[in-house]
Amino acid sequence: MRNLFILLCLFALSCAPKASDKVAENAVPSDKIEVSGTLKVHHLCDSAWIHRYDQKYLATLIERAQSEEKQCDVMFFGSSSIRLWKSLQQDMAPLKVVNRGYGGATLRDLHYNYPIVMADYQPKAFVLYCDNDLRTNPKTNITVGELFDLYRMLFDRLEADYPGVPVYFLAIKHCKRREAIRDRQAHFNAIMKEYCDISEQVTFVDTCSELLTDKGEIDTTLFTDDNIHLNEAGYVRWTKLIKPILMKYFNL
Repeated sequence: MRNLFILLCLFALSCAPKASDKVAENAVPSDKIEVSGTLKVHHLCDSAWIHRYDQKYLATLIERAQSEEKQCDVMFFGSSSIRLWKSLQQDMAPLKVVNRGYGGATLRDLHYNYPIVMADYQPKAFVLYCDNDLRTNPKTNITVGELFDLYRMLFDRLEADYPGVPVYFLAIKHCKRREAIRDRQAHFNAIMKEYCDISEQVTFVDTCSELLTDKGEIDTTLFTDDNIHLNEAGYVRWTKLIKPILMKYFNL
């Protein structure tokens, strides 16, 4: 009788559903689990994210750091909206400024590339603009809260390395290319405005509203054909807003 019971058990086990078969709703979990497969997941590792852009931009920063004067009034740094500001030195004169922006920069890799960007420069003030973290692609996107934490960590890092040196945060601009995430950009700008209002180190500069029409729409005449970067007229708007703030800080 016992042998018959064992045979029946073996027969039942041989008829058990495979991992790919539908599991019965009332199935009793087994004490032993055998992994027979894995699920496919989409994941972009940190290393791939950091190195996704053209490394020539960082190579240029390294090269310039070997010859540029390290003493300056203001360091502008961040993403391509800073890098492409070709008239920055002329626009901010008589202030002595350096441009340490690079294409594709995000807060994530700004932390990673911090030693390259900062090098041995000794600015008396910082101007920061970076808008590539908030995206529509779920593989590369992060939340507003996560981005805010990255900014706070960067501000703390700057305060530790450059005590008393002010940071001017430029609000993320709205643009046609990223109109689908305009609400999230506005949400982040609002959080940063509130943070800056109580910060002794960081000042909020509303460079977003400066690029909108009286009706609150995106003024496309201030952007290049890619609908994301500023043209000459756009940088004129930014200059009229940012320069007086810096001049006031330096009592000029």
